[in-house]
Amino acid sequence: MTESNAPSPEESEVLYQAIETFRVYSGVVLLSFARYGQGLREMVARNFIARGMSCTQSIYAVWKAGSEQDAWILHRSLLDRLLHLRYLGETDGFSDFEEHSFLSIYEARHQLLSDPDMRGKAPPSLKELQKKNRPRYESISQKQSRWRRPKVEEVAKRMDLGFLYRFGYDYASMHVHPMADDGEADFTALISPPGAVKLPDATVVRNSILVQSMLVQEALNISRMRWRAIAYDFLDQVRVFLGTGDPQFHVTVDKIVRAWPEFELCDPSASSDGPS
Repeated sequence: MTESNAPSPEESEVLYQAIETFRVYSGVVLLSFARYGQGLREMVARNFIARGMSCTQSIYAVWKAGSEQDAWILHRSLLDRLLHLRYLGETDGFSDFEEHSFLSIYEARHQLLSDPDMRGKAPPSLKELQKKNRPRYESISQKQSRWRRPKVEEVAKRMDLGFLYRFGYDYASMHVHPMADDGEADFTALISPPGAVKLPDATVVRNSILVQSMLVQEALNISRMRWRAIAYDFLDQVRVFLGTGDPQFHVTVDKIVRAWPEFELCDPSASSDGPS
């Protein structure tokens, strides 16, 4: 993560087009999951890709609007998902993770519905949902152990991504929590004439594209579906683009879109999933 000058309008457009191409690629991958993915493992992998892609698009949008701080906050969230997905693959913890998520959401709703200030304000549908989910909540909550979130720094080290943790997750945490100089850039932008303030450094956008490429690859790796080599070629080419500017990944996604759905991005015969 090196410092660089403010990007030109041309570089900003190049990054936008890269993210748009990535979005198209992700759409084909997600349609493949929807068509052939079976079981919880595939659902989690699919959803992480979708959330990551939306997050990457949001990072570009807030960066382009001049809010680098907000872009770093979103970057931290994106990196958190990559590290969580690796941990789930390492531990095969998809079932425990789903139960943890169910319990957390149920308990949050319970607090909301139990709050005196919310009496009579919560929609009836929410109460009905809680009533419907209560038997499962009681069953899961009786288990001796509950899923715990990973120590993401340790996961990053096992992935040889300590630098991403230090300069992405850890660095971005300074933007999540209030600091004395918060708002300096916002102050300048708000009192300046339109167009007078240059775009901030594009490092956060480039790093987010990198992290999203790694998140998608992690999802493909943990999936029990057998993915075609071209799906991985695209991700490799995105990373080459970030280093050299080579636009080959645009050509690859064009090939994918032109051939799909006659040419499947995964092997349908190898898409069965177990109970994970």
